[in-house]
Amino acid sequence: MHGNHDRIASWGFMNLSEKKLLDLLEGNKSESFLSPIQLAHLYIHSALLITAMDFLKEQLWLKKQKDKKHERETSYESFITPFFLKELSSIKFLKDFFIKKGPLKIKKISRDSQAIEAEVLGVIIQLSGDDKKSFTIQALHKMTEHFLYEEKLQKGKKENQGHQGLRLYRTFDNLDKVFDLNYQLDRDMVIDYKAKERLYQNAGVGVQSGYSTILLAIHNIELDQGSKIIDLGSGYGRVGLVCTLLRPDIIFIGYEFVPHRVKAANNACQAFGLQKSLSFIVQDLSLETFKIPDADVYYLYDPFTKETYAYVLQQIADLSKRKAVTTVTKGNARDWLMDISKENSWPAPVCIDDNNLCIFRSA
Repeated sequence: MHGNHDRIASWGFMNLSEKKLLDLLEGNKSESFLSPIQLAHLYIHSALLITAMDFLKEQLWLKKQKDKKHERETSYESFITPFFLKELSSIKFLKDFFIKKGPLKIKKISRDSQAIEAEVLGVIIQLSGDDKKSFTIQALHKMTEHFLYEEKLQKGKKENQGHQGLRLYRTFDNLDKVFDLNYQLDRDMVIDYKAKERLYQNAGVGVQSGYSTILLAIHNIELDQGSKIIDLGSGYGRVGLVCTLLRPDIIFIGYEFVPHRVKAANNACQAFGLQKSLSFIVQDLSLETFKIPDADVYYLYDPFTKETYAYVLQQIADLSKRKAVTTVTKGNARDWLMDISKENSWPAPVCIDDNNLCIFRSA
Protein backbone atom coordinates (compact mmCIF):
# COMPACT_ATOMS: atom_id res chain seq x y z
CA MET A 1 0.00 0.00 0.00
CA HIS A 2 3.05 2.25 0.15
CA GLY A 3 4.94 3.84 -2.72
CA ASN A 4 4.44 6.28 -5.54
CA HIS A 5 0.71 6.71 -6.15
CA ASP A 6 1.43 7.11 -9.87
CA ARG A 7 2.19 3.39 -10.00
CA ILE A 8 -1.42 2.40 -9.29
CA ALA A 9 -2.35 -0.81 -11.06
CA SER A 10 -5.37 -1.02 -13.34
CA TRP A 11 -6.33 -4.65 -12.55
CA GLY A 12 -9.79 -5.68 -11.33
CA PHE A 13 -10.24 -4.10 -7.92
CA MET A 14 -12.24 -6.88 -6.25
CA ASN A 15 -9.78 -9.71 -6.94
CA LEU A 16 -6.76 -7.57 -6.16
CA SER A 17 -8.16 -6.16 -2.92
CA GLU A 18 -9.14 -9.65 -1.75
CA LYS A 19 -5.69 -11.01 -2.60
CA LYS A 20 -4.06 -8.07 -0.84
CA LEU A 21 -6.08 -8.67 2.31
CA LEU A 22 -5.25 -12.37 2.36
CA ASP A 23 -1.55 -11.63 1.77
CA LEU A 24 -1.50 -9.15 4.65
CA LEU A 25 -3.28 -11.55 7.00
CA GLU A 26 -0.77 -14.24 6.07
CA GLY A 27 2.06 -11.81 6.84
CA ASN A 28 3.12 -11.37 3.20
CA LYS A 29 4.05 -7.76 2.38
CA SER A 30 3.44 -7.77 -1.37
CA GLU A 31 4.36 -4.74 -3.46
CA SER A 32 1.06 -4.40 -5.35
CA PHE A 33 -0.35 -0.88 -5.57
CA LEU A 34 -4.04 -0.21 -5.11
CA SER A 35 -6.21 2.51 -6.57
CA PRO A 36 -8.50 4.53 -4.26
CA ILE A 37 -11.43 2.30 -5.25
CA GLN A 38 -9.42 -0.85 -4.56
CA LEU A 39 -8.35 0.60 -1.22
CA ALA A 40 -12.02 1.24 -0.42
CA HIS A 41 -12.74 -2.47 -0.81
CA LEU A 42 -9.71 -3.35 1.31
CA TYR A 43 -10.88 -0.94 4.02
CA ILE A 44 -14.41 -2.38 4.03
CA HIS A 45 -13.12 -5.96 4.28
CA SER A 46 -10.68 -5.16 7.09
CA ALA A 47 -13.23 -3.17 9.11
CA LEU A 48 -15.78 -5.93 8.64
CA LEU A 49 -13.26 -8.52 9.84
CA ILE A 50 -12.78 -6.67 13.15
CA THR A 51 -16.50 -6.93 13.88
CA ALA A 52 -16.67 -10.48 12.53
CA MET A 53 -13.95 -11.67 14.88
CA ASP A 54 -15.78 -10.36 17.94
CA PHE A 55 -18.94 -12.04 16.66
CA LEU A 56 -17.21 -15.37 16.04
CA LYS A 57 -15.53 -15.27 19.43
CA GLU A 58 -18.91 -14.86 21.12
CA GLN A 59 -20.60 -17.50 18.95
CA LEU A 60 -17.79 -19.98 19.58
CA TRP A 61 -18.16 -19.57 23.34
CA LEU A 62 -21.93 -20.12 23.08
CA LYS A 63 -21.37 -23.20 20.91
CA LYS A 64 -18.92 -24.69 23.41
CA GLN A 65 -21.40 -24.15 26.24
CA LYS A 66 -24.12 -25.86 24.24
CA ASP A 67 -21.81 -28.74 23.29
CA LYS A 68 -20.79 -29.17 26.91
CA LYS A 69 -24.42 -29.34 28.00
CA HIS A 70 -25.23 -31.99 25.41
CA GLU A 71 -21.92 -33.84 25.87
CA ARG A 72 -20.75 -33.49 22.29
CA GLU A 73 -17.97 -31.82 20.35
CA THR A 74 -18.24 -29.72 17.18
CA SER A 75 -15.25 -29.24 14.90
CA TYR A 76 -14.19 -25.69 14.14
CA GLU A 77 -14.85 -26.26 10.43
CA SER A 78 -18.41 -27.42 11.14
CA PHE A 79 -18.91 -24.47 13.49
CA ILE A 80 -17.68 -21.75 11.15
CA THR A 81 -18.90 -22.97 7.75
CA PRO A 82 -22.59 -21.95 8.16
CA PHE A 83 -21.59 -18.33 8.86
CA PHE A 84 -20.13 -18.04 5.34
CA LEU A 85 -23.59 -18.77 3.95
CA LYS A 86 -25.10 -15.74 5.71
CA GLU A 87 -23.33 -13.26 8.00
CA LEU A 88 -19.87 -13.73 6.46
CA SER A 89 -20.90 -14.33 2.85
CA SER A 90 -19.10 -11.17 1.66
CA ILE A 91 -15.76 -12.56 2.89
CA LYS A 92 -16.27 -16.18 1.91
CA PHE A 93 -12.93 -15.98 0.06
CA LEU A 94 -11.37 -16.21 3.57
CA LYS A 95 -13.14 -19.43 4.53
CA ASP A 96 -10.15 -21.74 3.94
CA PHE A 97 -7.88 -19.26 5.71
CA PHE A 98 -10.15 -19.22 8.78
CA ILE A 99 -10.39 -23.01 8.93
CA LYS A 100 -6.62 -23.39 8.55
CA LYS A 101 -5.88 -20.89 11.33
CA GLY A 102 -8.38 -22.38 13.74
CA PRO A 103 -10.08 -20.85 16.81
CA LEU A 104 -6.86 -19.96 18.61
CA LYS A 105 -6.04 -17.34 15.95
CA ILE A 106 -9.27 -15.33 16.27
CA LYS A 107 -7.65 -12.66 18.45
CA LYS A 108 -4.63 -12.40 16.15
CA ILE A 109 -6.81 -12.04 13.04
CA SER A 110 -8.69 -9.27 14.84
CA ARG A 111 -5.45 -7.43 15.73
CA ASP A 112 -4.11 -7.85 12.19
CA SER A 113 -7.38 -6.56 10.73
CA GLN A 114 -7.19 -3.48 12.93
CA ALA A 115 -3.65 -2.85 11.72
CA ILE A 116 -4.70 -3.21 8.07
CA GLU A 117 -7.65 -0.86 8.54
CA ALA A 118 -5.41 1.74 10.20
CA GLU A 119 -2.82 1.45 7.43
CA VAL A 120 -5.41 1.89 4.68
CA LEU A 121 -6.87 4.97 6.35
CA GLY A 122 -3.36 6.36 6.88
CA VAL A 123 -2.71 6.06 3.14
CA ILE A 124 -6.05 7.64 2.22
CA ILE A 125 -5.60 10.62 4.52
CA GLN A 126 -2.42 11.52 2.61
CA LEU A 127 -4.05 11.34 -0.84
CA SER A 128 -5.22 14.26 -2.96
CA GLY A 129 -8.76 15.55 -2.67
CA ASP A 130 -10.07 13.76 -5.76
CA ASP A 131 -8.56 10.40 -4.79
CA LYS A 132 -9.81 10.76 -1.23
CA LYS A 133 -13.25 11.57 -2.57
CA SER A 134 -13.25 8.52 -4.88
CA PHE A 135 -12.24 6.29 -1.98
CA THR A 136 -14.95 7.65 0.31
CA ILE A 137 -17.76 7.44 -2.23
CA GLN A 138 -16.86 3.84 -3.08
CA ALA A 139 -16.59 2.93 0.61
CA LEU A 140 -20.04 4.43 1.26
CA HIS A 141 -21.55 2.41 -1.60
CA LYS A 142 -20.06 -0.81 -0.23
CA MET A 143 -21.19 0.07 3.29
CA THR A 144 -24.72 0.56 1.96
CA GLU A 145 -24.66 -2.95 0.47
CA HIS A 146 -23.59 -4.42 3.81
CA PHE A 147 -26.21 -2.52 5.81
CA LEU A 148 -28.96 -3.48 3.38
CA TYR A 149 -27.93 -7.13 3.64
CA GLU A 150 -27.88 -6.90 7.43
CA GLU A 151 -31.36 -5.35 7.28
CA LYS A 152 -32.52 -8.23 5.08
CA LEU A 153 -31.26 -10.80 7.59
CA GLN A 154 -33.16 -9.04 10.40
CA LYS A 155 -36.42 -8.82 8.45
CA GLY A 156 -39.33 -10.63 10.05
CA LYS A 157 -37.74 -10.84 13.48
CA LYS A 158 -39.74 -9.51 16.40
CA GLU A 159 -38.49 -6.31 18.03
CA ASN A 160 -38.38 -7.90 21.49
CA GLN A 161 -35.94 -10.52 20.18
CA GLY A 162 -33.30 -7.86 19.70
CA HIS A 163 -30.66 -7.83 16.98
CA GLN A 164 -29.57 -11.27 15.89
CA GLY A 165 -26.38 -12.15 14.06
CA LEU A 166 -23.54 -9.86 13.02
CA ARG A 167 -24.14 -6.22 14.03
CA LEU A 168 -22.38 -3.61 11.90
CA TYR A 169 -23.62 -0.41 13.56
CA ARG A 170 -20.19 0.87 14.66
CA THR A 171 -18.10 -1.15 12.21
CA PHE A 172 -17.14 1.70 9.88
CA ASP A 173 -16.89 4.60 12.36
CA ASN A 174 -13.18 5.03 11.64
CA LEU A 175 -14.13 6.47 8.25
CA ASP A 176 -14.52 9.68 10.28
CA LYS A 177 -10.72 9.95 10.18
CA VAL A 178 -10.90 10.59 6.45
CA PHE A 179 -13.34 13.45 7.16
CA ASP A 180 -10.99 14.66 9.95
CA LEU A 181 -13.85 14.84 12.46
CA ASN A 182 -12.14 15.50 15.78
CA TYR A 183 -14.56 14.60 18.56
CA GLN A 184 -11.98 15.48 21.20
CA LEU A 185 -13.07 19.10 20.75
CA ASP A 186 -16.07 18.29 22.93
CA ARG A 187 -13.77 17.71 25.93
CA ASP A 188 -13.15 21.42 26.33
CA MET A 189 -16.77 22.47 25.95
CA VAL A 190 -18.11 25.05 28.36
CA ILE A 191 -21.66 23.97 29.11
CA ASP A 192 -24.46 26.45 29.58
CA TYR A 193 -26.86 24.41 31.69
CA LYS A 194 -29.59 26.98 31.14
CA ALA A 195 -29.55 26.38 27.41
CA LYS A 196 -32.50 24.50 25.97
CA GLU A 197 -30.39 22.50 23.54
CA ARG A 198 -29.13 19.01 24.38
CA LEU A 199 -25.37 19.32 23.84
CA TYR A 200 -24.10 15.81 24.61
CA GLN A 201 -20.91 16.93 26.34
CA ASN A 202 -18.05 14.44 25.79
CA ALA A 203 -20.35 12.36 23.57
CA GLY A 204 -17.66 11.85 20.92
CA VAL A 205 -18.89 9.73 18.05
CA GLY A 206 -22.14 9.29 19.98
CA VAL A 207 -23.22 12.76 18.90
CA GLN A 208 -23.36 11.48 15.32
CA SER A 209 -25.90 9.34 13.54
CA GLY A 210 -24.49 5.91 12.76
CA TYR A 211 -23.44 5.28 9.18
CA SER A 212 -26.07 2.54 8.97
CA THR A 213 -28.76 5.02 9.99
CA ILE A 214 -27.67 7.57 7.40
CA LEU A 215 -27.20 5.17 4.50
CA LEU A 216 -30.43 3.27 5.14
CA ALA A 217 -32.28 6.59 5.33
CA ILE A 218 -30.85 7.74 1.99
CA HIS A 219 -31.81 4.41 0.44
CA ASN A 220 -35.38 4.61 1.72
CA ILE A 221 -36.34 8.24 1.09
CA GLU A 222 -37.27 9.62 -2.30
CA LEU A 223 -34.87 12.36 -3.34
CA ASP A 224 -35.47 14.10 -6.64
CA GLN A 225 -32.79 16.21 -8.25
CA GLY A 226 -32.66 19.56 -6.48
CA SER A 227 -34.35 18.22 -3.31
CA LYS A 228 -33.54 20.11 -0.14
CA ILE A 229 -32.63 18.41 3.15
CA ILE A 230 -32.32 20.19 6.49
CA ASP A 231 -30.56 18.53 9.40
CA LEU A 232 -31.82 19.95 12.70
CA GLY A 233 -28.98 19.33 15.14
CA SER A 234 -26.25 18.35 12.67
CA GLY A 235 -23.40 17.70 15.12
CA TYR A 236 -20.10 17.29 13.27
CA GLY A 237 -21.88 17.02 9.93
CA ARG A 238 -21.64 13.32 9.19
CA VAL A 239 -25.17 13.14 7.73
CA GLY A 240 -24.64 16.06 5.39
CA LEU A 241 -21.22 14.90 4.24
CA VAL A 242 -22.48 11.40 3.41
CA CYS A 243 -25.65 12.62 1.71
CA THR A 244 -23.84 15.17 -0.44
CA LEU A 245 -21.06 12.80 -1.49
CA LEU A 246 -23.64 10.28 -2.68
CA ARG A 247 -26.15 12.82 -3.99
CA PRO A 248 -24.33 15.99 -5.10
CA ASP A 249 -27.50 17.03 -6.95
CA ILE A 250 -29.36 17.85 -3.70
CA ILE A 251 -29.11 20.84 -1.35
CA PHE A 252 -28.21 20.08 2.26
CA ILE A 253 -28.14 22.54 5.19
CA GLY A 254 -27.19 21.53 8.73
CA TYR A 255 -28.06 23.59 11.81
CA GLU A 256 -26.06 22.99 14.99
CA PHE A 257 -25.85 24.83 18.31
CA VAL A 258 -22.16 24.11 19.09
CA PRO A 259 -19.76 26.31 17.05
CA HIS A 260 -16.72 23.99 17.04
CA ARG A 261 -18.85 21.18 15.61
CA VAL A 262 -20.04 23.46 12.83
CA LYS A 263 -16.47 24.53 12.08
CA ALA A 264 -15.30 20.91 11.85
CA ALA A 265 -18.21 20.06 9.55
CA ASN A 266 -17.55 23.02 7.25
CA ASN A 267 -13.83 22.21 7.14
CA ALA A 268 -14.65 18.69 5.94
CA CYS A 269 -17.13 20.13 3.46
CA GLN A 270 -14.42 22.36 1.96
CA ALA A 271 -11.80 19.59 1.95
CA PHE A 272 -14.10 17.45 -0.19
CA GLY A 273 -15.18 20.36 -2.38
CA LEU A 274 -18.85 20.15 -1.45
CA GLN A 275 -19.53 23.83 -0.72
CA LYS A 276 -21.78 24.26 -3.76
CA SER A 277 -24.58 22.21 -2.23
CA LEU A 278 -23.62 21.69 1.43
CA SER A 279 -23.33 24.09 4.35
CA PHE A 280 -23.49 24.06 8.13
CA ILE A 281 -24.76 26.96 10.24
CA VAL A 282 -24.49 27.79 13.96
CA GLN A 283 -28.03 28.14 15.25
CA ASP A 284 -29.99 27.84 18.49
CA LEU A 285 -33.12 26.14 17.20
CA SER A 286 -35.05 26.82 20.40
CA LEU A 287 -35.16 30.57 19.73
CA GLU A 288 -38.61 31.82 18.77
CA THR A 289 -36.95 34.08 16.21
CA PHE A 290 -35.74 31.05 14.26
CA LYS A 291 -38.17 29.72 11.69
CA ILE A 292 -37.42 26.44 9.99
CA PRO A 293 -36.91 27.01 6.25
CA ASP A 294 -38.96 25.10 3.70
CA ALA A 295 -37.42 21.79 2.69
CA ASP A 296 -38.39 18.42 1.26
CA VAL A 297 -36.76 16.39 4.02
CA TYR A 298 -36.04 17.13 7.69
CA TYR A 299 -33.59 15.01 9.65
CA LEU A 300 -33.52 14.91 13.46
CA TYR A 301 -31.23 12.65 15.49
CA ASP A 302 -32.69 13.08 18.97
CA PRO A 303 -30.87 16.41 19.54
CA PHE A 304 -33.18 18.52 21.72
CA THR A 305 -34.93 18.94 25.02
CA LYS A 306 -38.64 18.13 25.13
CA GLU A 307 -39.51 21.84 25.01
CA THR A 308 -37.42 22.43 21.88
CA TYR A 309 -38.86 19.32 20.27
CA ALA A 310 -42.40 20.60 20.75
CA TYR A 311 -41.45 23.91 19.13
CA VAL A 312 -39.52 22.41 16.20
CA LEU A 313 -41.92 19.56 15.40
CA GLN A 314 -44.91 21.88 15.45
CA GLN A 315 -43.24 23.99 12.77
CA ILE A 316 -42.75 20.88 10.65
CA ALA A 317 -46.39 19.92 11.18
CA ASP A 318 -47.49 23.42 10.07
CA LEU A 319 -45.28 23.21 6.95
CA SER A 320 -46.80 19.83 6.07
CA LYS A 321 -50.21 21.44 5.69
CA ARG A 322 -49.09 23.34 2.61
CA LYS A 323 -46.53 20.95 1.08
CA ALA A 324 -45.47 17.32 1.27
CA VAL A 325 -42.57 16.80 3.69
CA THR A 326 -40.55 13.82 4.86
CA THR A 327 -39.14 13.67 8.36
CA VAL A 328 -36.42 11.19 9.29
CA THR A 329 -35.91 10.65 12.98
CA LYS A 330 -35.16 8.30 15.87
CA GLY A 331 -35.10 8.35 19.65
CA ASN A 332 -37.52 10.60 21.52
CA ALA A 333 -38.40 12.49 18.35
CA ARG A 334 -39.87 9.30 16.89
CA ASP A 335 -42.39 9.00 19.72
CA TRP A 336 -43.40 12.65 19.65
CA LEU A 337 -43.65 12.72 15.88
CA MET A 338 -45.83 9.61 16.00
CA ASP A 339 -48.42 11.67 17.89
CA ILE A 340 -48.20 14.49 15.34
CA SER A 341 -48.50 11.95 12.53
CA LYS A 342 -51.75 10.59 13.95
CA GLU A 343 -53.16 14.05 14.61
CA ASN A 344 -52.53 15.05 10.99
CA SER A 345 -53.58 11.70 9.45
CA TRP A 346 -50.18 10.98 7.92
CA PRO A 347 -49.51 7.50 6.53
CA ALA A 348 -47.87 5.01 8.88
CA PRO A 349 -44.10 5.61 9.03
CA VAL A 350 -41.51 3.28 7.55
CA CYS A 351 -39.37 1.88 10.40
CA ILE A 352 -35.94 0.41 9.66
CA ASP A 353 -32.54 -0.15 11.30
CA ASP A 354 -33.92 -2.42 14.03
CA ASN A 355 -36.94 -0.09 14.22
CA ASN A 356 -34.71 2.69 15.57
CA LEU A 357 -35.13 4.85 12.48
CA CYS A 358 -38.53 6.09 11.32
CA ILE A 359 -39.38 7.86 8.09
CA PHE A 360 -42.54 9.92 8.29
CA ARG A 361 -44.22 11.25 5.15
CA SER A 362 -46.98 13.80 5.38
CA ALA A 363 -48.60 12.51 2.18
